[in-house]
Amino acid sequence: MEIDYNLVQRAQMLLTLDHPLTQVREILLREGYPQEQVTELIDATEEVLNYLVPPEYDENKIGIDILHPGENPHSKKPSVDILIDKRTGKLDLVTSHLQETWRVANEVRKAIKAQRKGNKKYLH
Repeated sequence: MEIDYNLVQRAQMLLTLDHPLTQVREILLREGYPQEQVTELIDATEEVLNYLVPPEYDENKIGIDILHPGENPHSKKPSVDILIDKRTGKLDLVTSHLQETWRVANEVRKAIKAQRKGNKKYLH
């Protein structure tokens, strides 16, 4: 789909004014730009931003970087696909649109569950 140049310019201006993407989407829709074009532009922008700037996480989280099929391990930029909360064991799938992320997440969940079962034996 071809996106209206005025829409792109307006979105760029709003982003340079430090509006978050969700707010930019709302503003553009309120201003009457076509929903399909706004959605495509915001989704593409979000994807690029997530690729360029991996999410930040604190010392209570572990980041997992998955080598996806077709990626060269030597030229791959480090990025986070899964975040694990050390305290709760909760997983956050950053690249949930990729099938490999789900596979790895399921294995991680199994490992966390097995580890928790093993630790309960020694808590008596």
